[in-house]
Amino acid sequence: MKRTIITFGGYFEDFIEGLTDKEQQKVDYLLTLLRTQDRLPVKFIKLIRESVYNSSL
Repeated sequence: MKRTIITFGGYFEDFIEGLTDKEQQKVDYLLTLLRTQDRLPVKFIKLIRESVYNSSL
């Protein structure tokens, strides 16, 4: 399966530019998984979910 990830408004690009090289590599790895895998390991989903919920508090 091949998915396309679309970003809007330049927010993602600004976020990525603020990360260290190691952090950027981790994000790239996760995006590769999102693009190519039918299912993601629970540990990745939990991190995404917690970050989304925590960022809205």
